[in-house]
Amino acid sequence: MPLIMIFLGKGVYTDEKKAELSRKVTDIVVNELNVPQHYTWVIINEIPAENWMIDRLTLPELKEKLRAEA
Repeated sequence: MPLIMIFLGKGVYTDEKKAELSRKVTDIVVNELNVPQHYTWVIINEIPAENWMIDRLTLPELKEKLRAEA
């Protein structure tokens, strides 16, 4: 049973867009791995921006740093 986990920024995408992405990912897995659709699970985790860490900075901190450097 394939389990695909996707991590996205919280509130960035609509429920419709996430459902569309989930369906497309499922289609790819079914076609490439030749498994039944009902055995393919997709979990979308939405992560708040302050919980994304890049180069020791939260995403809001990184955005602020890049704005200051521009």
